Amino acid sequence: MQKIFATSKGLIGLIENIEIHRINVSKYSYRVISDVDVDELSNSINEKGLLHPILVRISKRGYSIVAGNRRYLACKKLGWKKILCHVVELDDREAFEVSLVENIQTKRLDALEEGRAFMAYVTEYGWGGITDLSEKIGKSPSYINKRIKMLELPENILDLISQSIISPGIGEELLYVKDEQQKDRIMNLIQQRKITIREIRREKKEVSTDSDLECADYYPFHSSMIELDERTHKAFDKAIITLRIAQNKLASIIEDIEDNWLIYEILMQHKNQINTQIDTLIKEKKKI
Repeated sequence: MQKIFATSKGLIGLIENIEIHRINVSKYSYRVISDVDVDELSNSINEKGLLHPILVRISKRGYSIVAGNRRYLACKKLGWKKILCHVVELDDREAFEVSLVENIQTKRLDALEEGRAFMAYVTEYGWGGITDLSEKIGKSPSYINKRIKMLELPENILDLISQSIISPGIGEELLYVKDEQQKDRIMNLIQQRKITIREIRREKKEVSTDSDLECADYYPFHSSMIELDERTHKAFDKAIITLRIAQNKLASIIEDIEDNWLIYEILMQHKNQINTQIDTLIKEKKKI
């Protein structure tokens, strides 16, 4: 075995050939890997070999992949018995962070995969706030927030983004449209033809100045806010995210009882109240 220093600061481990059957795909995998991806990489590895070892850590069942799920599946498809691994000592949170950094640096994730990964880090696993994640992966809080917010778009729009029919930038523009009728009109334009960001902004100009200002306030990470002390920043982030989660869960409940108009109206009022509370928190954060 040979000591190796990885490019990531402080990431030291050993290079070793490990039996493939002792390696398991990471339980924190957030990237969608298609059969086509695996087939293409298998052909490349078969022709040129494995250019970079996969990153693994020791687990109860052998080894767990930190980074390199696609390389692992490709080598397994080729019938390899062993695969070259960089073995490191990482806990769950560190493994997730290292995997995320590698995928972002190599631009392997699309906008929605990034959003799901960021959301998992902040809410599902509770490993830290947006500010914490920003420091770990080298992306601004505003970038992370926009990716998370994008997941709130309707499924049909998310599908168009996932299929690269429309750009993530168009999705981001749609997030700032608060007038529901205007949003429906823009969504119809998106579904009917290819629409540019400029055209969406032209549509948005139809709303009043007050609405525009409200949309601007809705964006929670103005540059001046980053100057808040870390503790205050985290408190606001966690409060806002908590309310967003409650809003999303309430939305799923509402979908199940749409046929009961009385309960539907009651729950919609509460959902709107939560949205107002989120806006209020964001505005208060800007005033500090």
